Amino acid sequence: MTSPRWRGWLLHLLRVSVLIMVIWLIRGQHVTWQQTQALMAESPLTLAAVKPFYDNATSLSKQRTARGAVTVFDPETRPIGYVVQTSPRSDAITGYSGPTNTLIAFDDHDRVLGIRILHSADTVEHVTDVVHDKAFMAALVGRDWQQAGNTANVDAVSGASLTSLAILEGISLRLAGSRPSLRFPTEVAASELQPFFPHADQLVAQEENPAIFDVVDLAGNILGSCLRTSPAADDEIGYQGPTDTLIVFDAGGKVIGIQVRQSYDNEPYVGYVRDEAYFLNFFNGQSMDDLARFDPVEAGVEGVSGATMTSMAIAAGLPQAARAGRLAVERKTPRFVWSGRDTGTTLVALTALLICFTRLRGKRWVRMAFQLLLIAYFGFLNGDLLSQALLVGWAQSGLPWRLAPALVGLVAVAFVVPSISKKQVYCHHICPFGAAQQLVRIGAADRRRIPRRLARYLKLIPAALLLLVVLTAMNHWSINLAGIEPFDAFVFWIAGAASITVAVVGLLAARFTPMAYCRFGCPTGAVLNYVRYHSRSDRLTAHDGIALLLLIAAVAIRVI
Repeated sequence: MTSPRWRGWLLHLLRVSVLIMVIWLIRGQHVTWQQTQALMAESPLTLAAVKPFYDNATSLSKQRTARGAVTVFDPETRPIGYVVQTSPRSDAITGYSGPTNTLIAFDDHDRVLGIRILHSADTVEHVTDVVHDKAFMAALVGRDWQQAGNTANVDAVSGASLTSLAILEGISLRLAGSRPSLRFPTEVAASELQPFFPHADQLVAQEENPAIFDVVDLAGNILGSCLRTSPAADDEIGYQGPTDTLIVFDAGGKVIGIQVRQSYDNEPYVGYVRDEAYFLNFFNGQSMDDLARFDPVEAGVEGVSGATMTSMAIAAGLPQAARAGRLAVERKTPRFVWSGRDTGTTLVALTALLICFTRLRGKRWVRMAFQLLLIAYFGFLNGDLLSQALLVGWAQSGLPWRLAPALVGLVAVAFVVPSISKKQVYCHHICPFGAAQQLVRIGAADRRRIPRRLARYLKLIPAALLLLVVLTAMNHWSINLAGIEPFDAFVFWIAGAASITVAVVGLLAARFTPMAYCRFGCPTGAVLNYVRYHSRSDRLTAHDGIALLLLIAAVAIRVI
């Protein structure tokens, strides 16, 4: 007969297996979803999609022409025109928040009949504004293939500039084979270089690479050169949009500064970057080749205070422009990156393990000092926190062990340590929100005892949230999973109202009921507790029933 100990380990192994199977199902469903999305973009067109342009259309060709066009036929099987899609060529062109697949319809005389948005991952409101703008949607009507490929003279839609310009760029790329810089059409003027070269008179494109301009004075002497980041970095989005930046080189080919030109990002963020001399001069001394190999994260580039996303997007765009300027755009194998943030996360994890497995955990002053550190550094500054949004993203897309190695290690510690040692190291010793709940209890005069029946119902909240997480992950619902947990509240200046509300309610509840959120609200903690080996691991519990329900739900969605 199997001993209770071995029965406990066997059931524990089954519990871990259930979690792994749910993750595997989420991953498989995501891969299938991605393939479906790709097929939707490249799949044959339906007759209904082209009917608005051809009243008497009855069929479409099964074979595409040399241009990739689908021919449209009338009832007598005579060709009455043809249509093309911008996707997948335009899939890399991001508008405000995503790419757009546009249908372009031509008549039998190679003239455009109109365009139609087939699918868009951009913001719904912006796409709607574009579709309802009759002037924009009809701007290419009457043009031939070549003329339609030149979209530079089409005005963007007011209030949806990035979305409409991305659509035009996609059309140009599909028809003309090149992507113009419609977002930043203003050419660089010699006057823009005068802060660096007071005697700059004109700019002359280099013969070997027209993207690079020599700065020339009145006597014809070359003073230096310059390169703009647009269009190479037009899809590098900061807080709200891309930025066109000028990179200036001296006569020896070394960077002597950068200058922000135009931007779709928010003011005053762009202004903060323009005024930050340290950031603007950070890249000085690099050659074009150096800049092409430059990695902002590896180099420790720090964003401008108050404009971090804007400045980091600008920094990320510089090497893209340099690679394009050297005609050396290559797909590089991702490199292993270790940053100061990774060092901080590792030190926090090691300290927590030390406290967890030594007598230090019994010293009150050690615990309180570490809890304050967790809240101040790990919560507000570092931010490498476990959450359902993080875990679902990793389950779908894989572990980012090259870009965030310490965070991957932290997740491994959070799951492995309780599974083999009974110690709940993350929840008890690392989570800054757990630390905050413990600190708010200091000085609390009363302790409210929750009625047993109510407590049983409250403990169902994490289970309900986990069911929502699984359904969202499997069905790709547009639900912000970060909003069901309080962890984003540590970055309150960008956090959503839901996260902040959960955090405030959780702390207020913890004032009267110790660790109220951990006990009655935390889905991430519920998952970690489920894989923890403990004295009752040799028996089935209600948690096993809930886990089985989640697995059944995932299997059902996958099969269907």
